[in-house]
Amino acid sequence: MEGSVAHSYLSDILHTVSQALLAPDIILLLVLIGYALFSIGGIIAEFFTERRYFQVIMPKFLAALMAAEEESLPAVIEGSGLVRRQKVALLTVYDYRTLPGDALVALIKRLVSEEEGYYGRITGRNSMAARVAPMLGLMGTLIPLGPGIQALGKADTAALSSSLLVAFDTTVAGLVVAAVCLVVGKIRSRWYDNYMSALDSAMATMLQKIEDMREAGLITAEQPSNYAFLYEQTSGPVSPSSNFLKGILPSRDSGERAPKVEPAPPRAEQPAPRERAAQAPASASKRDAAVSLGAAATAPSQEPAARPTSRRDPVLPYGTDLSDLFGETLAPSAAPAEEPRSAFPRPVFMDPPVGPAGRPDGGVPSNPDSSAR
Repeated sequence: MEGSVAHSYLSDILHTVSQALLAPDIILLLVLIGYALFSIGGIIAEFFTERRYFQVIMPKFLAALMAAEEESLPAVIEGSGLVRRQKVALLTVYDYRTLPGDALVALIKRLVSEEEGYYGRITGRNSMAARVAPMLGLMGTLIPLGPGIQALGKADTAALSSSLLVAFDTTVAGLVVAAVCLVVGKIRSRWYDNYMSALDSAMATMLQKIEDMREAGLITAEQPSNYAFLYEQTSGPVSPSSNFLKGILPSRDSGERAPKVEPAPPRAEQPAPRERAAQAPASASKRDAAVSLGAAATAPSQEPAARPTSRRDPVLPYGTDLSDLFGETLAPSAAPAEEPRSAFPRPVFMDPPVGPAGRPDGGVPSNPDSSAR
């Protein structure tokens, strides 16, 4: 009795878990359907942007690498029919041709492994989707069959048809996604294997060419160059023989030199504000005022000129006598004449007394000697 209860309890738990996985399973299938559509668009774009330009003839290309000089190697690489990523890898090896032998071999291995990893990630996603999609389709088929069988026992044809519909839809979706991803992955694997075989051959030839130039003492570069960086950042060739850097990276064989940039002519010094004001043409009223002021300064004995009526007074020359220019307008008012003072102080008794009648002498003659007379 206890065993049947435990079995029933565990069965209910398993049934609940399996039914709960139906919604995530459908969501993942929808995601994989979107990825399948993305893969179709990606391989079409890759064909028109990269694959159709891969038209290299390896024997001729390798022979051209071995026969090229140091300065012409970038032009040979850029003019080959390799894909852009392979050209960047070969130009990187050329840029660091000054490295010792072991370091150069390590660099080549690293570049080749990066290319393998790049292509491996793309094909890995396709192969994983091709394997996982049928599993998810099978899960989507089996999960709704349990409730459908129960509905069949209860004669519930509506629930049975709904469960079968979900089961068939998930199965078809999983198979379609698997087929699309499998085909795309196979096509890409064939392309990428061809790319990698061409890159391995070119890297081996490039290493041999650099070793031969090093033994012959033909490597003139002392520092790494940047052809790979320039080629990766632009859409055109960057070799000295091309038109991209003509005049910037001159060819040594042609004896060209980079164009000399002429310095810009120095700017003329601007006069000070006062000088500009002095050089600017004056108006008629200011010109007349300046003439009159100059005439007054040169001939002070003549009649003084009238003051200009302009809002801004003209600048007068240093040392100009303002009293001669403007006459009474600026001259101080005439002070009353003072009596000449003697060298000795005046006695107090000589001051006239003030009388009560308001007369300064009080009715007494101002001259004390008049009474005597």
